[in-house]
Amino acid sequence: MATKQTKLDAVNIILSNIGQAPVVNLESGNPMVETAEVVLDEISRTVQSEGWVFNTEFSYPFTPDASSEILIPDNVLSLDLPAISRHFAQIRGGKLYNRTDHTYEWSDSQKLDVVWLFDYEDLPEAFKNYITIRAANVFAGRSVGSSEAVRFGQQEELQSRAGALEYDTQQGDYSVFGDSQGLNQYNAFRPSNSVFRY
Repeated sequence: MATKQTKLDAVNIILSNIGQAPVVNLESGNPMVETAEVVLDEISRTVQSEGWVFNTEFSYPFTPDASSEILIPDNVLSLDLPAISRHFAQIRGGKLYNRTDHTYEWSDSQKLDVVWLFDYEDLPEAFKNYITIRAANVFAGRSVGSSEAVRFGQQEELQSRAGALEYDTQQGDYSVFGDSQGLNQYNAFRPSNSVFRY
């Protein structure tokens, strides 16, 4: 019976890419296993940072605490205030910083567009596959400097990225008019939106 890919499965795929034997757990103390896991986590963060339909939420509410500051969880990769907001914001020191008013204080809740970082086990299978194959290529290039192994895996990496894109477009139901949530809709050009008047 087939099962979903685990992090251990992914590490073993990465190791097999350079001819290493599989391991039965990730706590083996083997430096190659630890390095493979570090590379897997790095590539997972990089891929998820692109913002896909499975890890992006629009208008997610963040509420100020008793100090009027909005604390940002560690698993937030990026965030943005919607275009209609009068403020510009970014993460600084684990808190939401108001770049417009130059302060960490917020008088009310803010609805932000957020890209989340998920654990490997919580990713869709298409993305697990893509991340694993990309990590295997990076690991081969770094650990043994094998350009041949990397070249061999490049075609497989392209195919797995295509699978991830296919998953994303199916789940997002995108069209030229927007997506299934009614977001990202096409905006006609308006000179008043692009010309500053003083």
